[in-house]
Amino acid sequence: MPPTLLPALLPVLMLAAPGPTPVATPAEETIEVAAQRLTRPQIRAAALDYARAGLAPNPDYGQYARWRGPICVNVRGMPDPAMAARVAGRIEAVVRLAGLAIEKPGCKANLMVAFTDDARALVAQVRNRKRTALPPFEPRLFAALNSPSLPVRWWHVLGPAGSGGGAGSPDSGALASASSNAVPLGNVLPAGPNAVGTSSWNSSLVDTNLSAWARAGVAVVDVTLATGVSLDALADHVALVMVAPMRMPLGNPGVPSVLGLFTPGARPAGLTDWDRAFVKGLYRVQMNRSAQRQRQQLLSAMTAELAPGGETEAQ
Repeated sequence: MPPTLLPALLPVLMLAAPGPTPVATPAEETIEVAAQRLTRPQIRAAALDYARAGLAPNPDYGQYARWRGPICVNVRGMPDPAMAARVAGRIEAVVRLAGLAIEKPGCKANLMVAFTDDARALVAQVRNRKRTALPPFEPRLFAALNSPSLPVRWWHVLGPAGSGGGAGSPDSGALASASSNAVPLGNVLPAGPNAVGTSSWNSSLVDTNLSAWARAGVAVVDVTLATGVSLDALADHVALVMVAPMRMPLGNPGVPSVLGLFTPGARPAGLTDWDRAFVKGLYRVQMNRSAQRQRQQLLSAMTAELAPGGETEAQ
């Protein structure tokens, strides 16, 4: 779905009756905590746990996606314009952290956040009225979208592009009939609706000639289920899963992170150092690489960001 289809979702999203706005928690006393400094190997191991919590083990197109920018944020369902602007501002701060540009006011939204008192029903409305607004069916994703207990649910529309900017789906019939050394190419090359072909090639063993980009994204916040958390922390949580973009449902990051906002226990006030290192690291990896290579680059970038001195590791 191209980004221009997102404005068509606005009437559907606006049908949701806005529920109570999450109430910010009162300011807490400053507490000094003494902790052992992690070594670089420990940081890298923890970064791997974080990446596993937020990134799908088998991402679409065989690599991790990210936004190209610029991004146009639209917040719906909040009766107070000032609070909606506050949420949008927190999201745009993470967009800038990733090094992406923000669209000018009045732009067409490609990153939309809807607040409602029944997220499950709102997603069902979108699915029934404009099925093409959702990505292709994937059991894990659609089960999470239909969850009765998930405070925040989201999806991204991804699209591949070759080095020249274009990509398409190869014809499976042509692949099946073509042959190389008497071996039908349909037997050895990907075919079908999810197969992607590009007009570029090279002899590199690491260059995939393909990049996966987020074209649009929607997050739906169930304010009934999210009541009791800080509005700023909630906005940062939404920003992180959308800008990354991350899998749903999330795993346990294993380190202080706004990803654990709805996990029982200590709740972060906003983005942590781990979150910032992840965003910056993800937007430093090479796009035309396999997910395995991208993950190694991400871990190296996070380790360099979080380790004492911030030395750069060899790629």
